[in-house]
Amino acid sequence: MDFSTTKPTTEQPPGAERGPDVTAALEETWRGLGPGYTPRTHLLDAEGRARFVNRLIREASPYLRQHAHNPVDWHPWSDATLAAAAARDMPIFLSVGYATCHWCHVMEEESFDDEQVAALLNVHFMPVKLDREQRPDLDQIYITATQLQQGHAGWPNSVWLTPDGRPFHTGTYFPKPQFIAMLDAVATAWRERRGDVDRVADQLSSAVQRMGAGRSDAAQDPSLPPSVEAMLSAQLAQMYNAEEGGFSNSQQFPQESFLLWQLDHYRRSGDGAAFGIAAHSLSAMVAGGLHDHAGGGFHRYTVDPNWRTPHFEKMLYNQGQLARALIEGWEITGEAAWARAAERCFGYVLRDMRAPDGRFYAAEDADSLDAEGQREEGAFYAWTPEQALTVLGAEAEWAIVTLGLDQPPTIEAGAVAHLTPGAEVDTDRLDPVLETLRQAREARPRPIRDDKVIASWNGLMIRALAEGGEALGRADLVEAAAAAGNALWDLHWDGSRLARLAGEGFAEPGLVEDYAWTGLGFLALHDATGDLPWLQRAVSLAEAAVALFADDTGRFRMAAEDGPLGPIYESQDGATPAGESSLAELFARLSYRLPAPDPVLTHAARARGVVSALAGALVQMPLVRPDVVAAARLVEAGESGYRRSVASGAVRLRLTREPDQPGRWQLTLRIAEAWHIALVSAGEGEAAVSGIRIEGAEAALPPGRPLSPAFAGGETFDVWDGTVVIDLVPEEGASEIALSLQVCADGLCLAPETTRFRMG
Repeated sequence: MDFSTTKPTTEQPPGAERGPDVTAALEETWRGLGPGYTPRTHLLDAEGRARFVNRLIREASPYLRQHAHNPVDWHPWSDATLAAAAARDMPIFLSVGYATCHWCHVMEEESFDDEQVAALLNVHFMPVKLDREQRPDLDQIYITATQLQQGHAGWPNSVWLTPDGRPFHTGTYFPKPQFIAMLDAVATAWRERRGDVDRVADQLSSAVQRMGAGRSDAAQDPSLPPSVEAMLSAQLAQMYNAEEGGFSNSQQFPQESFLLWQLDHYRRSGDGAAFGIAAHSLSAMVAGGLHDHAGGGFHRYTVDPNWRTPHFEKMLYNQGQLARALIEGWEITGEAAWARAAERCFGYVLRDMRAPDGRFYAAEDADSLDAEGQREEGAFYAWTPEQALTVLGAEAEWAIVTLGLDQPPTIEAGAVAHLTPGAEVDTDRLDPVLETLRQAREARPRPIRDDKVIASWNGLMIRALAEGGEALGRADLVEAAAAAGNALWDLHWDGSRLARLAGEGFAEPGLVEDYAWTGLGFLALHDATGDLPWLQRAVSLAEAAVALFADDTGRFRMAAEDGPLGPIYESQDGATPAGESSLAELFARLSYRLPAPDPVLTHAARARGVVSALAGALVQMPLVRPDVVAAARLVEAGESGYRRSVASGAVRLRLTREPDQPGRWQLTLRIAEAWHIALVSAGEGEAAVSGIRIEGAEAALPPGRPLSPAFAGGETFDVWDGTVVIDLVPEEGASEIALSLQVCADGLCLAPETTRFRMG
């Protein structure tokens, strides 16, 4: 019904204390949303209009808006809300979730859209809704509290707080009967045992603060001992599921930080066992139902250990991180299935997750409407054999077997397409089949898309597209990354601060992860294009992060403003790296692209400061911070990838396999403007040769550009600048090649340096 042309008749939420002026203002906001707005509730009046409206109607977050028509009189998190709770001496019930969270939807339907539950919440509590993706800093506080008190945590996260924000009781999803009983019990405790509540709140708040804050005194050396990497490798090997890949024997998450660390560790050390774990895991994910074979991209996790049955939500941060891992694995091995999966992932994001301005949306829901119009997890993605037969024609029988659609389904909606791990698949035959399935399912109701544009998540995707485009030689991917980066800079950066979310009339302040991940995305664009403005933007973000988030120990807070319990620090790298960990990486990578005249203020020193501040914890349990371990190795030993910068950014290197000539490689040097490879002085009667040497491979250069001493051809040549491609054939038994070079500009020569590439 078009609310914009009707007279407001919404009801007062049961048990709520609010004046008619508040309700009228909320109805006015609702009316202003226009006829395209559809309330999400089953509580409708005789005319089919939502019966209730609450303060969340004013919020920009799609997740909060989902609850704007619950009978629960929800408040958004704010200082005003905390003050109102204090004035009424009411405990706060805080529900934390996000727009594509399946169990958040279940609890909404069972409890928050129920008038009996709403009456209890409205009478005895100040009900507050929080979008964890909008405010991950606050989420960090309260998910830690739940983990400490319950031994496990997840979303929806249900937390009871004192009016000043101290948690005293926690939980996750509650079925309606248990939730009602819990509300009664907590309300009684607040009235009758306030002293006990305050004691628990003090103890739990202190424990939360200890979990995140502070600097360990156990070790302060920014150069981590080798035992840390050995311990991390051993811990990952112990977690490894040797049968199915991955790091769990129950639910399976991609754990991209683990995979990327193992790939880096292999390139540096040659640890074949570490690489084997990463390779097995990547292959299992690409074959399994975690991978959306028809549409490309990856779901957030699977509910089983064999990667077969996904929890169907698709998060932008997974696409960015897994695409990077697949590209890096492909560069080592040449495994075509991994490059194909990465390119299909990019295709999905550019087709289904890109806003008109070039930025990227946050996520797609796990749930969608089935044929009867009921919301069901996986309905959009699953297939029955009969459905496949209808759309695939002559290829149907082969495709049904190849994609496992003939096997017993693991969800009610049907079978999830997957391949047999390790089996040879004719992708030239399969890809047209998958495109037919993709187009056919477009006729189904799509999952709800969370149209938030989050700066940090966009940074992850920009980085993946820029790095993938550079590695694959696809300019279109780099161009898409640049379009997103320019839109992000124009809409989120005000000249001194970065907004996490930005829209008409609002801007959510950026957190440390927004600065770090966006900075790394811009740095990847600089690396892929050579364009200096991207480097300058990355530096601006790094410098702003120091000004906003640095403390006096070397650590970086999540948010510029303190939370209810004081400064907020991340305690580990999780589904995404901690922003602090990624900031250390950004500093380290900048240190290889910029001169550093002042050793106290260099980016390298800042990276070492983070490592030093966390060194004690890393020595004891490196598993919780693999990205900091990687940053420590990066700042001390340089970059390890097949694409890297040397000579303070004057030379960009790219090592690639010759696709049609096994055993042959190409090394491309892109030399920045005004720089050149130094000439080596020749003996009497000999021609000068370039100051570059390659060990571990036979090398061939274009005519007139001989290598020094081992490959000198005796010809003279002009200053070596621009872009040069060297053909390489690794020597028999060689595990790596070493490139030594020296670069100069007018009146300046940098020190010679050597960089090594592992030949996968």
